[in-house]
Amino acid sequence: NTNTISPLTIEQYITVSSKVSSDNEVSVMPKVSGTVKKVNVSLGDTVKAGDVLFEIDDSDLKLQVKQAQAGLQSAQAGLQSSQAGLKSAQANYDMNVGGNYQTQLDQLQSNVNTYQIQYNDLLTSLEQKKELYAIGGASKQDVDDLQSSVEKAKLQLDTAKNELETKKTQILEETKKTSQASVDQAQASVSQSQASIAQSQVSLESAQKSLNDTKVVAEIGGVIGSMNISEGSTVNTGSAAMTIVSMDKIKVAFNVSEDAINRVSVGSKAYVTISSVSDDPIEVSVSNVSPSADSQTKLYTVEAYIDNPTGEIKPGMFAEVTFVNEKGSSCIVVDRDTVITKNGETYVFVDENGKAVKKIVETGIDDGKK
Repeated sequence: NTNTISPLTIEQYITVSSKVSSDNEVSVMPKVSGTVKKVNVSLGDTVKAGDVLFEIDDSDLKLQVKQAQAGLQSAQAGLQSSQAGLKSAQANYDMNVGGNYQTQLDQLQSNVNTYQIQYNDLLTSLEQKKELYAIGGASKQDVDDLQSSVEKAKLQLDTAKNELETKKTQILEETKKTSQASVDQAQASVSQSQASIAQSQVSLESAQKSLNDTKVVAEIGGVIGSMNISEGSTVNTGSAAMTIVSMDKIKVAFNVSEDAINRVSVGSKAYVTISSVSDDPIEVSVSNVSPSADSQTKLYTVEAYIDNPTGEIKPGMFAEVTFVNEKGSSCIVVDRDTVITKNGETYVFVDENGKAVKKIVETGIDDGKK
């Protein structure tokens, strides 16, 4: 039999083994420690983000929330009392600086007025006594005694006036100082109560958050891939209680030698066969290519992703990945079994006018059949 040859495209493939893995696997870490009260899922269950996976005993935390609420209520009551005290201190300040201060000044002014009247009366009497003395109606002793009384009254009047002027400022400042001290003390009490409320609110929020965290929810949707807890067991914040494996997209990672890595790039086509699911290859595009080789294996890691809406492909399944190592266009392509290699020569037989003529050839790409 003879075959007519014509320019064709030929590709050489490399097939490597791999395992599929999840694109996203999350360890479920509880945020509070305690005893598991209820488990809502089992190994292999499908969950959605936000589903409650398990619950931790919350009796102690409920008590902490109640105590924090009572502390906040007490602090709020303390603030109301402090605010009332501040209002009272401010009212006393206004009264003392206004009414009491003026009362004291009025009393001092009254003293001045009294001494002024006494002085004026004595001064008038002195003038009259002097007139009587001039006509012999009064003795010199009478005039001197009255003069002494006038001078004494004048001294009392001057003293009262000086006291009035001095106390105008002194009384006001002392009244302000005393009253302001009460206001400042009341204001400090209000500030302390406000700080106590803020601290109580923080304590309540912390206790409430811890209580909420006793219901452990799924951060992502997927399948429960491992279970490390059961009802009655103890969980700690530093340990994974279970894992959730995202199944929507599956990752295939395979290793390529240095001879072939430069023929693979992001966007290159590859074909993945997962025989446990189907013998039909799945076409994928390369997503990531490692820029450096593994220090031990000297191989480069290449990654591709497969959409897995039905969840048939499970992490851990074996896969064969085939990708184009070499490609030729417009090549002379023949069946592989027509090429003979013997005694160091590679040749084919060509039909020339009905005769089989031996032709030495140099082979290129070999895909196993062509």
